[in-house]
Amino acid sequence: MSPESLIPSPAEARQLLPVEAYISADWFQREQRELFSRSWVFAGMTEDFAKAGDYRCQRLGGNALIVLRDDKGAIRAFHNVCRHRGARLLEEGQGNLGGTIVCFYHRWTYDLSGALSAIAFERSQFSEVDRSCLGLKPARVGIWKNLVFVNPDPEAEPFERWLADVPRRHDSDLHDPAQTGTHDPERLIEVSDISYRIKANWKIVTENFIDGYHLPLLHRISLADGDFTRQRWEPAGRHVAFYRPLKPGISHDRGPVPPVEGVPGTYGAAYYWLFPNVALFETATSWSTFHVVPVGPAESIVHSRMRVMPEALDRAGSDMAEITDLPPYVIRAKGRIPEEPIDLAGTHPLKSDLVMLEDIYACEAVQEGLESGVAEIGPLSRWEAPMTFFQRQLLDFLPVP
Repeated sequence: MSPESLIPSPAEARQLLPVEAYISADWFQREQRELFSRSWVFAGMTEDFAKAGDYRCQRLGGNALIVLRDDKGAIRAFHNVCRHRGARLLEEGQGNLGGTIVCFYHRWTYDLSGALSAIAFERSQFSEVDRSCLGLKPARVGIWKNLVFVNPDPEAEPFERWLADVPRRHDSDLHDPAQTGTHDPERLIEVSDISYRIKANWKIVTENFIDGYHLPLLHRISLADGDFTRQRWEPAGRHVAFYRPLKPGISHDRGPVPPVEGVPGTYGAAYYWLFPNVALFETATSWSTFHVVPVGPAESIVHSRMRVMPEALDRAGSDMAEITDLPPYVIRAKGRIPEEPIDLAGTHPLKSDLVMLEDIYACEAVQEGLESGVAEIGPLSRWEAPMTFFQRQLLDFLPVP
């Protein structure tokens, strides 16, 4: 049965996952083994690997990966495991390797193609070893536009099949009558990269993002420009495509950040939720990634990176501020963001009128409720049907025991 045939009707929109899926350590470990170790997961932008030797470490389930650009210009991925004694080669993080990967333990050395290039005391200790058989174990890499995805499973479905028709939709769907082009992240520049810590299961954060029911309610002020009565969504392979327009008469043409080329100021907001855990989010003036990383049964990190037109910083002037003071829910931030008009000191999240703060509060409240021992999920609205669809994709990998 194709994922498209699984789109729920309004009457079928319902909770499919048990409460244990959000609170159980055993369920979390199953996800690491059976979902993230077999999935295509966002690993960054091609610009993150600008020079030979540029690398990022990525963890997918139980698999630690090294993603890098080799000396021939290709982006590759390898398991972060030395072929000698199995030691982790690189710590979490990113940087530039120069021309080699050297194991700290016994100094086995690999080139950027993953080949074993040197063994310490090779002549006296390993005279009969065939180095050509001991290169780093590769993982799979897929690139669409300037987005990099990795998959540790050599038997996983091909990247193009996993993407389904998202590329076609992304490049051709015109949501606004005045729209003449679509968002192209390759033509935009990154202005902010922020990581949030949320004390909630990654699926709660995901389902909050794709839940259309809370938008006009929790965000009635922070997203007051949206016409949520006309929101729409549909499946794209395992993924979700969503759009909601602005209310009539509202435009972002005269804001501090100019609209994306080809996109009018009257454009609302769209996203493509790429299963399992990253969204591509579009507004009139920006394009962002929203990457939800599972940390534990009740903890997630969200990496959010925003891109705008190159002239945005010149036009924004004093309305764009350097990220300096980090509130407690932000664990890392760099770049520039629109200045917020509110002093958050002592402000309750639900009175902040800031979308992310409101969402963090809501996700953590749901987590606490599900851990109470008495929680039962009630009926879902048709605006929450993407949650049912998402859960069906998840259950393809992790059937309920």
